[in-house]
Amino acid sequence: MTPWDIFISHASDDKEAFVDPLARRLRQLAVRVWYDKFVLIPGDRLSEKIAEGLAKSRYGLLVISPAFISKKWTRYELSGLINRFVEDNTRLIPLWLGITRAEVVAFNPALADLLSIHANKDNIEACTLEILRIVRPQLYENVSLLGMQLPDEIKKVRPKDLKEGPIRHHDLPAALLVRIQNIWFSIRDVVSVPLEKTIENFQRDLRPESEVEIWERIISAANAAMARLKTNDSATRQQLFKVLFLLATGTSQSVTERLRSGDIDTAIVEAARYGLNKAVPVVTVSDVDV
Repeated sequence: MTPWDIFISHASDDKEAFVDPLARRLRQLAVRVWYDKFVLIPGDRLSEKIAEGLAKSRYGLLVISPAFISKKWTRYELSGLINRFVEDNTRLIPLWLGITRAEVVAFNPALADLLSIHANKDNIEACTLEILRIVRPQLYENVSLLGMQLPDEIKKVRPKDLKEGPIRHHDLPAALLVRIQNIWFSIRDVVSVPLEKTIENFQRDLRPESEVEIWERIISAANAAMARLKTNDSATRQQLFKVLFLLATGTSQSVTERLRSGDIDTAIVEAARYGLNKAVPVVTVSDVDV
């Protein structure tokens, strides 16, 4: 699996007003972002690290602005992303920031033909969710299904206002469908979504088997956590699933913030962490027949 979901290519002039908050919000939603501020440390060889980031990212986000067009370094990154787009089927996501179509055409006609996100400093929230929908479609669906609160700064955009991603897998293996059905039976009291829609959500995902594995671990962790809490209370179970999803997808910062604000119970968080540690039982063998 590639270590990065998305590589952000941008001009330094656009960092403060747009790229920094966009990258932070994507990371809050558990998107694995290659962004120079997150990755580079003093002493790194820039060209080597950028080449590595380009090679190990599934998507390339091009923040195309007047400053982007004028920089030599962004042209180097653009060249690397286009090569991967042609050779390795890496998907490019052009984002137009304060620039016209005519300017993009003059810079690179091929980029102007790609469906783009139109952005400005006032619609970072909408851009964040649109990128999440493209890069991590199942994560986007899971956030919607669990009714989780998004970070305060992106509450203005409701997930239902954005279109669903395309069906990527018209036929799923029978064994995988059985696992999806088992997941649905396990969470139907928490997520009120029909089985057919649940299957369809997995069909939209880029890697449905990976998402099934995540859900199976969450369910296993939930069972262990509920046993520790010694309760079958539905409200506790609902809150537990939300905490487990945040922890399992790497959004532990949101859990810490909610603990501090008193939105979630400490005992539930402790049980969730315990459950994740016990999600895969340890197998011990005392005798082995050879």
